[in-house]
Amino acid sequence: MRWVLSLFGGVIALLIIVCGGIYFYLDHINLASFAAAKIAYSSGRETKIGSLYVKPGRWPTIDLNDLHMANIPDGSQPDMIRLGHLHAQMKLSTLLHGPIQTRDVSLDRFFGLFERTAQRTPNWRFGSSNKPQKSTQPPDQSWFPGLRDVKIRESEVVYRGAKGSTYRIALTKVVFASESDAAPLTMQFSGAYNDTPVTLDARLGPIDQLRQAGQPYSTDMHVASGDLRLDLNGNMTDLLDFDGVEAKLTLHTPTSAPIMAFAGMKDSHVQIPFDLKGDFTHRGSFWQIAHASGAIQNNPIDKARISLTEGEHGAPDRISGDLDFGRLNFNSLLDAKPKDQTSKQNGGTDIPLVVSQNPDPLLNVRMSAREVDYNDLVFTNARIAAEQMPGKIAVNQLALTYLGADLLAHGGLFATNGTTRMNASVNVVNANVDRLRRKAGFAPIPIAGNLAIKVVANAANVRTLNEAAKMADITAAVSMRNGEISKEIINMASTDVRLLFRKSKGTTPVSCLLGVLDMRRGVGTVVPLRIRTGEGTISGKADFDLNRKWFDLAFASRASSTGFFSLDVPIRVSGAFGNPRIGLAKWSAQGRALLQDASRIDSLPADLKSFAAGNSCVSAH
Repeated sequence: MRWVLSLFGGVIALLIIVCGGIYFYLDHINLASFAAAKIAYSSGRETKIGSLYVKPGRWPTIDLNDLHMANIPDGSQPDMIRLGHLHAQMKLSTLLHGPIQTRDVSLDRFFGLFERTAQRTPNWRFGSSNKPQKSTQPPDQSWFPGLRDVKIRESEVVYRGAKGSTYRIALTKVVFASESDAAPLTMQFSGAYNDTPVTLDARLGPIDQLRQAGQPYSTDMHVASGDLRLDLNGNMTDLLDFDGVEAKLTLHTPTSAPIMAFAGMKDSHVQIPFDLKGDFTHRGSFWQIAHASGAIQNNPIDKARISLTEGEHGAPDRISGDLDFGRLNFNSLLDAKPKDQTSKQNGGTDIPLVVSQNPDPLLNVRMSAREVDYNDLVFTNARIAAEQMPGKIAVNQLALTYLGADLLAHGGLFATNGTTRMNASVNVVNANVDRLRRKAGFAPIPIAGNLAIKVVANAANVRTLNEAAKMADITAAVSMRNGEISKEIINMASTDVRLLFRKSKGTTPVSCLLGVLDMRRGVGTVVPLRIRTGEGTISGKADFDLNRKWFDLAFASRASSTGFFSLDVPIRVSGAFGNPRIGLAKWSAQGRALLQDASRIDSLPADLKSFAAGNSCVSAH
C-alpha cells in the first residue's frame, strides 16, 4: 500500500512543478508525454500515459488516463503498474506548504504487481539497484495527504513470491472519507483475497494523528468473509504497512470455510466452528496472538499464545505456540465434515504422519489438555512438545495419564521416500494390572499391583498414526515391586501336594516381577517372565497375538525356591483372552517348547538393561 501511495504522491509532486509556469493554460494542454518522460527518468522504468490534463482553480483538477509503468526485465508480466483513470482535486494553497489536501479522488481499474524474481530481486525498487538500508526510525508520515473523499474501483493488487506463490487482493470498491484532518478517517472495503470475498469497515483515528511518526494511531476494524467475523480494536504506529499493531482481536466462524479458502483449500469439505479472542501484536516480521482463549469444534481453548516470525532471504517462516485445551476430542475434530457426508469411512479417527523435507513454516509448539479423546481411548493430563525441522518432527516430550497410569515419552518422525519412519521411547509407571486387563478383555488374573514399563518402538514406511501402532516393532520390559499374587497360584505352579487336603487362601507379596516383551505387528512373545514371592519363584514364557486376542503361556516354579511338598509341575494356560484353558505344559510339544525358553534371562536388549538393573528377578536363576 505504501508503494501505491508513494507512486501517486510522486505523480502529484511532478504535476505541481510542471504546473507552476503554465498554470492558466493547463486545461488545454495534454501533459502525458512530459509527465511520462519525467516518471520514466526518476523510476528507471518505461512509462506511458494516454492523456493528462490539469484544470486550474482554487481546487485544481487532475484527470489522467491509461497509465502503464513497465516491470523489471525478469518480471512475470510486462507491466508493473496500470491505471485506467485517475481523477483528483487538490487545494491550491496546500501545494506550496503542505500537507496536500485532496477531495473528489477516484482511481479506476488500477493494477499493481509486486513480485520477486526467481533470483529474489524485488520489482518495487526504483532507480538505484542498491538494497535500501533498514531504518530503526519510524517512517515519516508527515506528508500524508488529507483525504476528504477517495474512491478506488475495479482494481487489483497482486503479490508474487520468488517461488511463484501468488496472492491477489481485488479492490472492487474502496472508500476513504473524513470531514477534516482532525476528524476520524473511515474506510469501507469490498473485494476479495485470492477470489474469496472480503468486506472491511474501519473507523480510524484522525489524519493529524497518523502524521505523528511512531505514535499510536487508533484503529477499529471489522472484517467479514462468508460466515467469518473478525474485529480488531486498538492502536498501530504505521497504517500503510499495518505495523506497530497492539489490539484486541476477536474471531468467529461456524465453519472455518473462509479460513480454508484463504489458506488455498477452497474445495475443502471440513467444517470446524472456531472462536478466538486475545491480544494481537505485529511489529516488523513478528506477529503474535497472546493471552488468547476460545474454542475449536467445541474443544475449549483455555489459554493460547501463537507467534509467527517471517523468514528473511528465502528462509522459512517460524511459528511457535503454547495451547492449553480443556478438552481435545480428536474424534470430532478430525471428523469435521458436512452432515450429509458419511463420517469415519476408513474405520475410525486417524492422524496423518506427514513429514516435509522442506517445511515452511517451521513449527515449535507445546500443547496440553485436561482430557484427550482418540477413538475409544480417553487420556487425561496430556502434554506434548514438538518441533518441526527439515525432514524431521521431533517429539521432545509426550506425557499423559491413561487408566491411572502415567506415561512419559519422546521420539521422532522422519521423512523416508514418500512415507514416514517413527521411533519412540516410552516410560510408564503406576500401571494398574486389574485396570489394564479389563481394558484388554482378559479374564480376571490372580495378581494385583502397579507395573512400571519401559518401551522402545520403531515403525517404518507408515503414513498414519493408527498404521504406525499396528506395524510397530516393540520391545518392552515390565517390572513390579510391592504387588500381590494369589497363594493358590504359587502353590498350583509348584504343584504343592498339600492342595489335596486344603485350599490355599489369601495372597502373598510380590518381591519382584520382570517380563520382557518383543512384538512385531501385534504378534510377540514375553520372555523372560519372572515373579518372585516369599512362597516361591515362577518362571515362564508367553506367546500372544493382539490381533486375534489370543495367548499361550507356560510357567513353572523353580524347585530351589519352593517347599518340601512341591512337585514343581509346569502349567500351561492358553486360548482367547477372555476364556483361556488350563493344562499341564509338558503334555504338548508347544508347552515343552515354551518351558525350554522360560529360563532364559540373557535376552534383555541394550535399551532396557538400565531399566532392569536392580530388579532382583534378574538374578533369580
